[in-house]
Amino acid sequence: MRFQLLGPVAVLDSADRPIALPGARARAVLALLALAAPGVVTRARLLETVWVDGTAKDPVNALLVQVAKLRAALSTVEVEPRLLSEPGGYRLVVRPGELDVAEFAAELARGRAELALGRHYAAATILRGALNRWRGPALAGLELAGGERARLTEQRLAAVEAVAEAELALGEHTALIPELAALTTEHPLRERLAGLLMTALHRAGRRPEALHVYASLRERLAEELGVEPGAELRHLHLDLLRAEHGESPQQQGNLPLPLGGLIGREHELAGLTGLLDRHRLVTLCGPGGVGKTRTAQEVAHRSRGPYPDGVWLVELAALPRDGQVAEAINATLLPEEGDTGAGRAGPVLDRLLAYLRDRDLLLLLDNCEHVVADAAAVARTLLGHCPRVRVLATSREALGVAGERLAPLRPLPVAAAVTLFRDRAEALAPALPADAATGAAIRRVCARLDGLPLAVELAAARTRLLPVAEIEARLDDRFRLLDNTSRHAPARHHTLRAVLDWSFELLPEVERRVFGALSVFHGGASLAAAELVCAEPDLPPGAVLGVLARLVDKSLLTPVPAPGGTRFRMLETIRDYARSTVDGEREIELRDRHARAMLALATEVGEQLAGPRQHELMTRVLDELPDLRGASTWLLSRKASTRALRLHALLGYFWYISGREAEGCEWLGRAVDCHDAHPEPDAEYPLALALGWLGWFGKLSGGLADPWAAAERLRRMWLTTDHPMLKRGTAVAVAALAVQLRAPAEAAVCLAEAETALAAETRPWLRSVLDGVWSEKHRRDGNLAAAITAAERGLAFSERAGDHFGIVYSQLRLGDAEEHAGHLARARARWSAARDTAAAGHAPVKGGYAQLRLAYLDLQLSPDEAAGGLIAVQRIAEELAADDLRAAATNLLGLAYRRLGETTAARAAFRAVCGQSRAHPIRAAVAAAHLALLEPGADRWVARSREAVRAVTDVLPRAALLALLRREAEAVCLDPVRAVLPAHPRTTALAALV
Repeated sequence: MRFQLLGPVAVLDSADRPIALPGARARAVLALLALAAPGVVTRARLLETVWVDGTAKDPVNALLVQVAKLRAALSTVEVEPRLLSEPGGYRLVVRPGELDVAEFAAELARGRAELALGRHYAAATILRGALNRWRGPALAGLELAGGERARLTEQRLAAVEAVAEAELALGEHTALIPELAALTTEHPLRERLAGLLMTALHRAGRRPEALHVYASLRERLAEELGVEPGAELRHLHLDLLRAEHGESPQQQGNLPLPLGGLIGREHELAGLTGLLDRHRLVTLCGPGGVGKTRTAQEVAHRSRGPYPDGVWLVELAALPRDGQVAEAINATLLPEEGDTGAGRAGPVLDRLLAYLRDRDLLLLLDNCEHVVADAAAVARTLLGHCPRVRVLATSREALGVAGERLAPLRPLPVAAAVTLFRDRAEALAPALPADAATGAAIRRVCARLDGLPLAVELAAARTRLLPVAEIEARLDDRFRLLDNTSRHAPARHHTLRAVLDWSFELLPEVERRVFGALSVFHGGASLAAAELVCAEPDLPPGAVLGVLARLVDKSLLTPVPAPGGTRFRMLETIRDYARSTVDGEREIELRDRHARAMLALATEVGEQLAGPRQHELMTRVLDELPDLRGASTWLLSRKASTRALRLHALLGYFWYISGREAEGCEWLGRAVDCHDAHPEPDAEYPLALALGWLGWFGKLSGGLADPWAAAERLRRMWLTTDHPMLKRGTAVAVAALAVQLRAPAEAAVCLAEAETALAAETRPWLRSVLDGVWSEKHRRDGNLAAAITAAERGLAFSERAGDHFGIVYSQLRLGDAEEHAGHLARARARWSAARDTAAAGHAPVKGGYAQLRLAYLDLQLSPDEAAGGLIAVQRIAEELAADDLRAAATNLLGLAYRRLGETTAARAAFRAVCGQSRAHPIRAAVAAAHLALLEPGADRWVARSREAVRAVTDVLPRAALLALLRREAEAVCLDPVRAVLPAHPRTTALAALV
């Protein structure tokens, strides 16, 4: 099946025969769905876009009718449904190669890429093929609101302009004139079309007509928009005028012609060309290897038009550090004067001023960083006395001249870096594999090299000798791996290390020390952490900011806005180099300072996270998470078990609030193991705190085979300790685990012990936790009034503490108890409040569980709305690797799909969960039973249901699963099944599903 929108809307079968489609409304619906594929188009958008005239009396029913007609038409070709119902809308299944719009867009991108690389024949071939897909105006015959037709038309014009540029380069100017003339008439204000037509006419010897095209466009722009033509068109017009008067449009200068296309810099080139048009001094800044020289030369090449006295490249890299910039410019512009380096700069500068005063030219000063003061002085003088001279400079730091416009050049995005890698690799090793594994390895290599063009090109050169996977494996020693065998590369670009040596050697000693110290940070440094780590006896903390600023100026450090404040980050390649500048003993000292800084943060978090500063502290910890992980790895490698315990025990509540229980369980387990193997004094309190969180996270995430073992060890500490705070906290932790994991009688004993321990407790947070445990215990016992009362007490304590997460937790508990008691409206209100409170803080997982509960209520009445919320929850779970949340959401989504009649999607959802039986037995049991329910035969479902129930040992989820299975059996009238599943009238299905 093929979908055609570039012309009248049509659908072809596998033999390219047109399928009979319904009327214009249905074709408009099909077009919108095809343009959005594989995404979902909401019913609201379909109605507002297709029913432009508002004539539908019952819009929703009118849409359903058109969808039904489309489904019927498409089903004549394929049995497998193509038009699917989704939560809130519809989705069209479009396979690769089936949609002409997508194929056109892909060919346009490929053609543009070939054009950027100077491959004009290939570009013209690809782009003409793309344009041949058009059979008339896009979406012909349809009335649609919105800009879809305009967007497609704009893409077609862009393709025409690109193919014209390619064919002009191939000498096809005469053949292009009729097409460009017609399009210029149709789009009279489009400057690029006019410029292409002017170029074609000029090359065909029809210069007066070319000048007339410009005059007409200029007049129309002035009349209709009140503006002048853009700089590029004005420069072209100037060339044509010179040619008319016998002047050669050829430019003076020494700028070398580019030998190949510049990949991934189109956006920057457009911006830089505009900057140079508006400002007389533009400095292109960036780290070594980012491509400043090549980009600046391309900008200068594109800007040659308005400079009748030429564009001149002045290489400064070979100059000594004491300057001689004026001499280098003089030697470039006036080589006949010979060597002037022996004289003073003043006379040389005077001769330059005399020469340049009335000239109109562009100076490209390349590699100013080691002579920045001299370059700044010369640029300031020339610009102050020569009104038609402009300067484009490249440097690793700004010149600092008044009126300078700084243009930072960033590393390439990964996608552009991959294109660069492939282009350079294929030039050396044409047999580069095109399989998915190689493509993924190239992406990882480019990402690890930060998208630095020089590093990417050096890595690509290694494909002559090594497969990409081995290049990736060797990147840990990237400075040995990546050297440059090109005879044409300057010495400072022969190796990746040489590029960074060039920057490092220009730093004063204090900047070198701070540069090396910053290498211990993993996710960038906050100012406070940098002051703690980088301060020295001769560099007080208050002076660190000034050094950071100078490293930012020299493109070795990047300030990045973050929710918790500005962070100072290094590219990974620069960080690796910085680490190599630090010797062994100093590295140990720096890493210990870094660990102390992270412990200070963890201590603050442990003391104040359950209070009004929760949002602020969560933001800070999320910013510092890579560094907290790095500090933990360092402490464990040094066998510093007590500090490792403290770090993660104090972060326990953070792991819980943020939904990272699995990660918290892993770190805490490693810290406890380190303590057991290398015990240190003063470890009692952090060990107890770590064991409490370890048991809880092990239970929630499935990360421990026996979470109760941690609780038993904790209880033994509780029986022997005299530490009052430790005794209270351990009692509550043991009670919480006992309610989840032990028999009711044993849980009651642990709860009583916790009550006794907390008799004199004044901290509302711990009281709130214990009331939440009581609420869960009462709900399991069926004492719902007591469960509600305990949860309300816990909510009051959390509100008093200012603990937003505690409020969310208590609201969930209250809603669960209300639902269990049959008060569904109250349950909905509590769960909605929990979801909204979680969204306002940093509790995405608990917010996800609240949304699950709301979807559970919606399943019966509005399964499509429920499914929409569940898909959002799945995304949250994916981002945080919250496996239980993902499994629960997927089960509920399967139920929603089943109620919507989408049995294929339902099966896929349940199968995805069935594979998680070990880590999440309840979720897997629910999925297995529902999967069987989609198959014919009650006997099979009975057997699967019994297996599922046997797999669940926890009392409350087991009863909930039985209730759920009976409910589902009743929904499909499986009377034999109801007879073999015992009834639990006081239990709902909630605990099995969410």
